[in-house]
Amino acid sequence: MQKSYIVNFYAYQNSAVPVFRLYNQKLEERDHFTYLGMLFDKNINLHHAASHALRPFNAALRRVKEFGTEKRISDRPYAMLWLFKTYALSAGMYASQIWSTQFLKHDNGFSNPLQVAHMAFLKRILGMKSTSANWCVLRECTQEPLQFYWFRSAVKF
Repeated sequence: MQKSYIVNFYAYQNSAVPVFRLYNQKLEERDHFTYLGMLFDKNINLHHAASHALRPFNAALRRVKEFGTEKRISDRPYAMLWLFKTYALSAGMYASQIWSTQFLKHDNGFSNPLQVAHMAFLKRILGMKSTSANWCVLRECTQEPLQFYWFRSAVKF
């Protein structure tokens, strides 16, 4: 009962939503809900889903940085990049089928909050300025924007 809610997707402001009951108790109406770690809101705003996915991705980036510091390899950029691919990339890809589709456009790729964190991490690892060109940094690291990893796996499927 505590995990059951009503979300009326794309509802008009004053539209009447029927009362739903479970075990004779009215279900709570909400503007969003989380299912298997993915955020869905009533307006299907994918930017909110991307922002929600940012928290576990940042936690994975922090673990990579801590591991690099602990093992004294944080000054070896390519070792840190392998750690990123091993630990953080999978965390960034979680729920990507939900948040990444709006960022596949050519002019929209680097506005993704996860991609912003990804680029900041890579530039910090390489010791580059934050104004360095994103595509150049990705090519140097042999990486792609996060949403491309999802797109590639969808095409392979």
